[in-house]
Amino acid sequence: MIHTEDTIVIKGNVDEVFEISSDVERYPEFIPTYKEVRILSKEGPEMIVERESEAGYKWRSRVFVDKDKRLIKAEQLEGPLKGMKIEWKFAEIDDGTRIVLTHDFEYKKVPLIGNLIGRLIVSRIVKKMATQTLEGVKRKVEEGLQIGRRG
Repeated sequence: MIHTEDTIVIKGNVDEVFEISSDVERYPEFIPTYKEVRILSKEGPEMIVERESEAGYKWRSRVFVDKDKRLIKAEQLEGPLKGMKIEWKFAEIDDGTRIVLTHDFEYKKVPLIGNLIGRLIVSRIVKKMATQTLEGVKRKVEEGLQIGRRG
C-alpha cells in the first residue's frame, strides 16, 4: 500500500474551512487542477462524484462528509487509481485550521513492478494534486475569492 500525507494550516474558522472543502462541485472555481466536478447522486452524507482534471483524466468517487466529526472520506470507484482511499481531517488550532489530507492506494497497472512505479512516480502526482487542492482551499478562505470566478 502506498500512503501519502499532506498538511496545511489555513487562517480561518474550522467550520468555514470544512464547508469550503466539502463543497466539491465548486472545486473548479478555486482549484486549478479540476476542470469539472459533478455530483451524480446524493443520499444523506454520502454522494457519488465525477471529476475531470485539467489534464483530461476522469474518475468517480464515493464521498462521505461527516460534519459532526469534521471528516471527509472518499474512495475512487472508477478511474486511474480505482480503490484509492482519501481522508481529510480538520482540526481547530491557535492559528486557524489544520487539514491533514491522506491518500492510500496500490498501483497495479504494470504487473510485478506496479507499486514500485506507484511509489516513484504516481505518488508524486497524487501529492502534487493534493498540494494544489489544499493551496486552493487556503486561497479561497484567506483571500475570499469570489464564487464563480476562475483563474
